[in-house]
This record gives sequence, structure tokens and C-alpha cells, in this order.
Amino acid sequence: MPKKFHISRRSFIKRSTLTAAATGLPLWFLERDLAWAAEQVTATPTSANDRPGLALIGCGGMGSADLTNAARFGDVIALCDVKADTLSRAVSRFTKDGKVPAGFDDFRKILERKDVDIIVNGTPDHWHSLINIGAARAKKDVYGEKPLTLTVDEGKQVIKAVRDHRIVFQTGTQQRSDRRFRLASELIRNGRIGKLQTVEVFLPAGLREGPFEKDQPVPAGLNWDLWLGQAPKVGYQKERAGNTFRWWWEYAGGPVTDWGAHHNDIARWAIGQDGPISVESKATVGPIEGGYNTCKEFEATLEYGHH
Repeated sequence: MPKKFHISRRSFIKRSTLTAAATGLPLWFLERDLAWAAEQVTATPTSANDRPGLALIGCGGMGSADLTNAARFGDVIALCDVKADTLSRAVSRFTKDGKVPAGFDDFRKILERKDVDIIVNGTPDHWHSLINIGAARAKKDVYGEKPLTLTVDEGKQVIKAVRDHRIVFQTGTQQRSDRRFRLASELIRNGRIGKLQTVEVFLPAGLREGPFEKDQPVPAGLNWDLWLGQAPKVGYQKERAGNTFRWWWEYAGGPVTDWGAHHNDIARWAIGQDGPISVESKATVGPIEGGYNTCKEFEATLEYGHH
């Protein structure tokens, strides 16, 4: 049975004070966290509106994990992937109580459905903007995996579509929802460590491999043209179509749009300014001709204004 989290004001204050003393964490932070916990209620749905229809576009590991979390609050209606075997596994995974989600290899079929309220976008990076804009125009709310877009201009177009069509949109930067990152950023922004001078961000290096065989046979069940989408037309290479798509400029941005989309974001959050006033960057380890074409390692210096 669902249960409410009951806590009296007296025990709430006592618990906050004792926990703060035991952990060394700021009292204000613990008070807010406990207040949030006290408000949480596991409720039984009372209407159809409490179980929105969910659809996943891009059924790989991250997309399926996102949908698994979302499925606690909604019903999985439809799935889409350009790889037949990936789609088949996802359909089996999200079949529940005899209800089998519809499966498609063309995301536009998802957008046409009236019973889909929310789209989870787990596609490779080069598909993010087009699908997010399409979902907004179809009046679907969206959870879109990071990076939001590949270019600044794409980002402006996504923002415009979200505002014009008045949908709810969330970018999948899960570190923003982690209480430890939030605490660290709030401590810094409130001067708890003194005046901020320098922030150092370290990212895992990219891959440096190649050259690769060109024009390999397209695997059965893969719609290669649809996987490429608006990216330049090239012959199939397995090194492009797997999780290694991140190391090609045509589809992603290497380490910058992979872990950089997380760690650089947290650094900017702690700094508390919209963006730097100057940027200097250079590649320190470049690609191998005929292989992955993003830089394996790089250095960048971002200068922010003074408060």
C-alpha cells in the first residue's frame, strides 16, 4: 500500500540539527532535503491523465534506461529504432501485462500517434535537434538526452520550437539532479570556500583508432540511410554506427559533447555566469587519417568575467 512520509515539525528540526552535526553538512541543505522528503507521497493514479503515454526513439542502452525510469509514471505505448534487433529487444523488454508496445523504424510514425504524450529521445547526437523540434511541433513533451544540440544555432531553433508550441522539455544532464553536485555548486556560489579563482575540469580522452575499412556490408535489419539522416551520405562502417558514433564530427563532438556536456556544465553552474568572455583551445592529440576524426585530447581555457 502507498504510504505517506509523516514527520512532525519538532522531529524535523531535531533530525536536521543532529544530522548536520554528525555529517558536517550545512544545516540549510539538510533542512531543504528533509523538507523535500516530507512532501513526497506515493499516490495511486486516479485518472487516465496520471499515466501518460510514453514513447522511446532510439532504443540503445541510455535510451532504454531513461524509459525504464519514466515507465514508473507512465505507460509505454511505442518504440522506434533503425536497428531491427535493437527494436525487437526493446519491445520484449517493455511488454507488460500482455500489452505490447508498437514498434517502428521511422520516428515520424511515433509523432503521428495521438496516444503518445511524452517522447524520450535517446538517438545519436546528430538526430537530437530534428527529433526534438518535430516532437515540439507535434505537441509532445520531451526528455532529450544530452547534448541538447551539436551547434549553438540548433539550440536556438529547439528553444524556439519549445516556446512556440508550449511543451515541456528537459535535457538529460542527470548530474544536475544529483544532490552532491547541487550541494557543491551552492557552496561555491554562496562563497563557502572563499573567492573562486580557477576551476579545473578533466574529461576522459576520446578514441584514436584507424584507418577503417570503407563501404562495409550493411548488416541485415539496419536502415543505414535513416541512421545517417541529414548527415553526409557515406558507405556503412561499423565504427560509425555503434556507441563509437561519438568520435565522428558528422554525428557528435568527441569528448566535448560526451563527458564535457556534463562536467563543463557543472563547472559553469558553480561559476554562476551564462558563459565565458573568451575561449582559447587547441588539440593536443589529433586523429588518425581514415579513422575517428574527432580529437582524442585537447586543452581549452575559458575566461569568465569578474563578479
